[in-house]
Amino acid sequence: MGYGIFHDESDFEFAKLKTMGVYHITYALELSEVCLYFNGGCNFSCSGCITDSFPLDCHLDRKEAAQTINRTLSMEKAVFCLKGMPFKKAIFLGKEPTQDVDFLPLAKTLKENFFTYNILITNGWEYVEDKAIDEVCVSIKAITPQVFEDFTGKDNPAQVLNNFKKYAQISNVKVRAESIFIPGYIDNKEIEKITKFISSVDTTIPYRIDGYIPYSEKDRFGRPTKREMEEAKLVAEKYLQNVSMLHFGTKVKYSVKRIY
Repeated sequence: MGYGIFHDESDFEFAKLKTMGVYHITYALELSEVCLYFNGGCNFSCSGCITDSFPLDCHLDRKEAAQTINRTLSMEKAVFCLKGMPFKKAIFLGKEPTQDVDFLPLAKTLKENFFTYNILITNGWEYVEDKAIDEVCVSIKAITPQVFEDFTGKDNPAQVLNNFKKYAQISNVKVRAESIFIPGYIDNKEIEKITKFISSVDTTIPYRIDGYIPYSEKDRFGRPTKREMEEAKLVAEKYLQNVSMLHFGTKVKYSVKRIY
């Protein structure tokens, strides 16, 4: 089922269940990259968080995605899972990696022992600067204070924006951004504010717009249409040179295997 996967507990001496650490690992051969999902919680409480409704890698095929979630690994055993695998990139995601005590030590270990290119996916609330981090993708939820607080539970969007500027000032770190598009809520008006801010930092920063995925029929937000997403992309392109979008129905371009 994948490189180095363990079929049951007899195949591997599991770490004791804990609240922090890696709970899921996937591997994309074509991209030569691994994704490590952390379980250290999140400092935001965003509506419809995909890690709540779909905690495993969304690129997995249905058979692998239907498997139960394994117990959390210690840092040492997460590294053990990766031994012997050919990969160049390591992506750190999950809940919010910066909240997990294992995140930075693991990034340093992979950099020192596997010579990885490390990518941090973060909401930007906490600022992390270390030589082990090569790239940072900040999810800018909103700029309008009322929208930001309603969506995330936090009341200071400037903290994320200031940290984004700090990341962009690090000469050896690549920075990109993404936002969730929600019709009638985080829509074209908010996307314009976000991309205008990003352009004030650097117009060449890559930016992706992700279509919101309702977690149930009772979700207060709806799924955007492809046309709505395309219109939002046109708005963003008024300010930024490299804009992409990810909407429901987008086909996976590469295969992903579950390692843990």
